[in-house]
Amino acid sequence: MKSMTTSIATAALLACAASGAWAQAAKQNNFVGPAVGVAVSAVQNKADYNGTFAPLDGQSTQTNNSDVSLLASWGFAVTPDWVLTAGLSYGLNSVDSGSIAYTWSGAQTLTTKTKEHVAISIAPGYRVGSSALVYGKLSYNQIKAEYADTLTGSGSISPSGTGVGFGAAFAVAPQLELRAEYEAIKYDSQTVNYTSVAVKQNAFNVGLLYKF
Repeated sequence: MKSMTTSIATAALLACAASGAWAQAAKQNNFVGPAVGVAVSAVQNKADYNGTFAPLDGQSTQTNNSDVSLLASWGFAVTPDWVLTAGLSYGLNSVDSGSIAYTWSGAQTLTTKTKEHVAISIAPGYRVGSSALVYGKLSYNQIKAEYADTLTGSGSISPSGTGVGFGAAFAVAPQLELRAEYEAIKYDSQTVNYTSVAVKQNAFNVGLLYKF
């Protein structure tokens, strides 16, 4: 009987140890390695115009839109609690950036939109339990901004800029990761027809990724 009791106790200890090891392994595997997915974003676009062309100097536009992006990322376990994630995203939608009506040799209109948003990011994160991660984000961004002006014609520019943000990720299944984040992006100003335009974006992103 004593031998049987000892065997049962040993088995229970081994089960607890195995359970603890499995939990630790699961914690270490979450948010680490390659992943691909898609994100849906609520985006606020703001464009400020300044220059020597008086009708546009001091003007600005602001719009609220949605966008869909493809995502790819790779998480690296820096320590048991810290994860560093490198990311790449590509925006699929053309986003309206607003229009300005002005007068110069008659009534004129300038309309703009942004598209082909490409971003490279790095995000240090801290594990909260085994299935959650909070992180900060720093990104390099480039967009294509297209304009159509009834006075001067149409064209495009490709400003780049830096984004900062924060968010949280959740391991909702062994191979599925849900992310929610806020990001603010400021692009460098570019000059077209004596007028410089500076674009800013504020975005709330929700992404679902499949982890390999």
